[in-house]
Amino acid sequence: MKVLIVGASGMIGGEALIQCLAHPDVSSVVAFVRRDLPVDVSSHPKLKCVLVKNFAMWPKDVLEAHADAVGMIWAMGSYDGNVAADLEYPLAFLDDMARVLETKPGRTQFRYVHLSGKFVRRDQERKLWLLERPRKIKGLLETKALAFAESHSAIWKTFILKPGGVVPRKGTGGGMVGFLTTLFASLGENWSVRNEELGAFMTYLAIDGKGEDSTIENAGIVRKGREVLRAQGDRSYIQQMYMTVLIEAR
Repeated sequence: MKVLIVGASGMIGGEALIQCLAHPDVSSVVAFVRRDLPVDVSSHPKLKCVLVKNFAMWPKDVLEAHADAVGMIWAMGSYDGNVAADLEYPLAFLDDMARVLETKPGRTQFRYVHLSGKFVRRDQERKLWLLERPRKIKGLLETKALAFAESHSAIWKTFILKPGGVVPRKGTGGGMVGFLTTLFASLGENWSVRNEELGAFMTYLAIDGKGEDSTIENAGIVRKGREVLRAQGDRSYIQQMYMTVLIEAR
């Protein structure tokens, strides 16, 4: 199976990429990037990197070449309410990819896995006292992505992931983000998720996701992510070592 990914250069998208590359059922991964990934990553035989100049305009020939993919992991986003990154770019992909898929009769639903967040709010009228703009912009994307899937149900399935604090493999680090991540981690599975659990779950949704809800909160991500990792616990030593090399390269 072929999986597409946007945001592979980030911490969460990078973990999803690693999980995809290590998954035995994934035959190829196509990463849409603004610039080349590190050689340690891009040299993987399963990986193909496609440079995209403008994520608001997807060339038809590029999407046609990868219309056989089973799904997309979208892990691009901002923290400051960037309308282009948080709303316009993913919506452009939805529209452009759907137009291509509609010309491919008989194919299974394309699974679109979108990374959102626990504190994102869809209600555009509700007053928020903290980070109102970015939370509402991402909430608007959630609403539109779910509505898009409903109106294109023959070809499209959307999964919205709403993790809390994401704990990286190398620890939480410093600063406010590190403090909040450590705090959330201490509050249990409703508030935080390990990055490898999240990456494994995103990969699972892209290639399967059968029976999963369209919106998945942090606790559901943790539980299924752990289940997926346990099921894949018999990966070879070489694969595990290669994953470690990729992580260190980031």
